[in-house]
Amino acid sequence: MSELQQDLPKNAAPEPSLGIISSPTPSTMPEFSATPTEAAQILIVDDVPVNLQALESILQTRGFRVVKANNGEQALEAVAAEKPDLILLDVMMPKMNGYEVCQHLKENPATSKIPVIFLTGRNDSYSVIKGFASGALDYVVKPFHAPELLARINTHLELKRSRDAIVRYNHLLDAEKRRAEQLLLNILPASIADRLQNGERQIADRFDDATVIFADVTNFTPLSETYSAEEIVGLLNRLFSAFDALADKYGVEKIKTMGDSYMAACGIPLQRPDHAEASARMALEMFQSLTALNQDSGNSLNIRIGLHCGPVVAGVIGVKKFIYDLWGDTVNIASRMESHGEAGKIHVSEAIYTKLKDTFRFEDRGMVEVKGKGSMKTYFLTSAL
Repeated sequence: MSELQQDLPKNAAPEPSLGIISSPTPSTMPEFSATPTEAAQILIVDDVPVNLQALESILQTRGFRVVKANNGEQALEAVAAEKPDLILLDVMMPKMNGYEVCQHLKENPATSKIPVIFLTGRNDSYSVIKGFASGALDYVVKPFHAPELLARINTHLELKRSRDAIVRYNHLLDAEKRRAEQLLLNILPASIADRLQNGERQIADRFDDATVIFADVTNFTPLSETYSAEEIVGLLNRLFSAFDALADKYGVEKIKTMGDSYMAACGIPLQRPDHAEASARMALEMFQSLTALNQDSGNSLNIRIGLHCGPVVAGVIGVKKFIYDLWGDTVNIASRMESHGEAGKIHVSEAIYTKLKDTFRFEDRGMVEVKGKGSMKTYFLTSAL
């Protein structure tokens, strides 16, 4: 048992009645009341019934809602049930004294912020110090002036409202911060977002080996002429959202969409040795997602996919509406693999074939004249072994 609990006997005699000083209140004394919008609820705890009645009358006259308890155990039950805005607490009570009640309240995170005012006949300095040490915010000695008690109550309620408002604002700020961070993560890789938030203003990294994926809807133009704008956007959103899910599944980084085209890469910004394999598995499953969408929507969408691997430069462009993007010959060749491919197939470079020929099946396409690159040997990726 702590020092605060030791020196007040459990069977201490009850305190005398309030003994409210009834001398006339000067005309300059402000009248303290609870406004209808505040409607603060106050718990009064006293084992003397006349004290409870007197306090209840004073508080209700000023517009406060009142909850009563005549011992410490009832007080703790009332706090759990009613969640009062403030507590007026007697000290000398049977079974559980006021100091013990206050300690229980302050040790519980759910009730620790409720302001407690001791209202007691014990006016020695040690009792006052012990009252504050147990967690009370104020200490009022009987007999008391009602206007003074009301002034203290209103002061502590106003402080509580201010603290509660700060907590609410902090919660709102935290929620907005999380929302902003989530929006940032929707357009940037997590590691890049962290670097931007840590103050980096120019981000450009070179990766010696990564795989770039391009996919394009092959029959988009005729579809766009027969569907409404909302239907077209909805269809593309469903398709590209399915691709996003596959990117998450295989650890591939979505880069961007461009109209009816989808671009992704693996091995950036986090390097991994199996970037080509992960990209190939994603590409194969992209056709499964397309088939499921067509069956569900009754459409006949088709796509071309192109893959190439090699060195790339990755970084962030701009300071407004910025985007994480890729540059280099690898990106250009991957784009050419898509544009020079065939609908319903995955067109890959010899670099991809060399990496994956032992784990995937390919169809040799022979030499293909690639715009800007000349004649290149390419393949169609057909399945995993």
